[in-house]
Amino acid sequence: MTNQKMPEEKLKREIREYLNKRKVLVLCTCSNNVPRATPMDFYTEESSFNIYIGPTPGRKIKNIEENPNISIGIYTPLSEGKIQGMQITASGKERLIFLREGDEGFEEAQKIVRGKRKLLLKIIPEKIELLDYDFTKKGYSRLQVLEL
Repeated sequence: MTNQKMPEEKLKREIREYLNKRKVLVLCTCSNNVPRATPMDFYTEESSFNIYIGPTPGRKIKNIEENPNISIGIYTPLSEGKIQGMQITASGKERLIFLREGDEGFEEAQKIVRGKRKLLLKIIPEKIELLDYDFTKKGYSRLQVLEL
């Protein structure tokens, strides 16, 4: 097994391709040592890896407000015959931005997200880890990490 790191531009293309093929993520939040994992549809900006979700009011929003550290899991079902998955981390209120109607950036975000939403969460990733066992066929480590 190789530990070869993929060139950054190639890794960015792989990440973009992976995100474009997926529509559901699992948003992981935590408050008072109680974790919560919530499957949600998501949308990405084409010019960045920023992710938008339209959360409904509930525990996940309260968790983020109390503890602005999240993890996102996105995976390829094993039925597709591949071992692939993505882990995204973001922390801090400057990377987890709630947008409501009238807020700066809301209308631009609404154009990215399908359907009219009252609340959007903009997630600015700080780290993206992409696991793909097929990378080893190209001479790279199966786990690639992009720090943003």
